[in-house]
Amino acid sequence: MAQKLVNLGQRIATATPRLVTKVSFLALDVAKKAQPPVVTFLKNAKVEMLPPKPSDWRAIQKSFLGLKDSAMKGKFLDLTVKEAAANTLVAVEIAFWFYVGEVIGRKSLIGYNV
Repeated sequence: MAQKLVNLGQRIATATPRLVTKVSFLALDVAKKAQPPVVTFLKNAKVEMLPPKPSDWRAIQKSFLGLKDSAMKGKFLDLTVKEAAANTLVAVEIAFWFYVGEVIGRKSLIGYNV
């Protein structure tokens, strides 16, 4: 039994440096392959995730009024399926972030105590 433990210890001692080397090379390879998408994400995030500036509020108000007018006149019926799907995904994303904010604010997945 003791000899088996010694043999196991020797095998672990000789295999560990090779395993560490393989893992480090794999991590380096993953980091090199992930760098361009991460750089692109960070560049887009700086633009897309900024809160609106005070100068943007006029355009936001105008687009909301245009949304109301198009809903009243039925212009949403002229959308292509691709545009409608994109608009639906945007609405789902907004709802998702609302619910994530609620969970963060409550610090719990469970609803409010009433």
